[in-house]
Amino acid sequence: MKKSLMACSFLFALSQVQDDKKLHDLKLAVIGEWKGHPNGPFKLELVDLEQIKTNFENGKIDIVADFEHASLWNEKAPATGWIKELYIKDDELWAKVHWLNDALELIKQEQYKYASPVFDQHTIDQVTGEDIGWSLHSVALTNRPFLEELGEVIANNKQFQIEGEKEMNKDDKKEMEDLKEENKKLTEAANAAEEKRVTDEIDTAIAAKKIHPDQKDSLMAFGKSNPEGLTSLLASSKTVVSKPDDDLYANNKDGENKKIDVLKLGGIE
Repeated sequence: MKKSLMACSFLFALSQVQDDKKLHDLKLAVIGEWKGHPNGPFKLELVDLEQIKTNFENGKIDIVADFEHASLWNEKAPATGWIKELYIKDDELWAKVHWLNDALELIKQEQYKYASPVFDQHTIDQVTGEDIGWSLHSVALTNRPFLEELGEVIANNKQFQIEGEKEMNKDDKKEMEDLKEENKKLTEAANAAEEKRVTDEIDTAIAAKKIHPDQKDSLMAFGKSNPEGLTSLLASSKTVVSKPDDDLYANNKDGENKKIDVLKLGGIE
C-alpha cells in the first residue's frame, strides 16, 4: 500500500538559553479530524497517538527534526534537532526534543516560529513487511503550519522563562538587582529635581505678582504634566495690579475727615 504522509504543524516557544543537553517539550498531535489536507482527510484518535508512541519506542534511532520538511523531499537535510522521547498527556502527543544551537538561535530570533510533525499512516515494518500503522516520520521547522488551531504553547513559554531564571548565576542576579535599584534612585532624583524647578518657577512668579498665591496648587499640577506649557504661561503673564481694600475710607487719617484717595481706589499706588 502506498504510504500517505500527513504533516501537522503548530506554534511553539523555546528558552533563549542554549544548552545542548537540555530537552524541550514539544506538542506533536491532538485528537481530531481534518478534511482539508492536500493528501486527503485524516483522523487521529487516542489509539493512534498510542500507536505512534509504541512504534517510536520499538525503533532503534532518534527521529530527526529538519528545516522545511527537507527529509520528506529526499533533499540534503541537516538536522535541526532530535526527538528523544514521546509521551501522551491529556490526550495529546508530546515529544522531548533536543534542539541544536543553530535551530535555537533561529527560533530565538523568530525566524522560525512553528514546528510541523510528519506522520506516516501506513508504516511498513522493515523486517516483517507488515503495516504497523501510524508512526512519526520527522519534524520540521517551518513558518507555514497546517493545524493553525493548535496555537501557541503558552505553558512552554512560562516553563522556559522559569528555567532561564534558574540558570542565572548569583553574580548576574546581583548585578540585575543593583541596576534596578540604581535606576529607581535616578528616577526618584529626576522627579524631585523637576518638582523643585516647577516650585521655584511658580514662587518666582508669585513674588513678581504675576499670579495669585491661591493658584499655586493648580499650577503645580499643571507644571508636572506639562512643564513647557507652564513656563510659556508664566512668561506671558503680566504683573497683576493690586486692588485697594474694600473699606472706601481706609485712606482717611484716623477717620478725621471724609476725603477719599481716588487714585488708590483706581488701583494706582
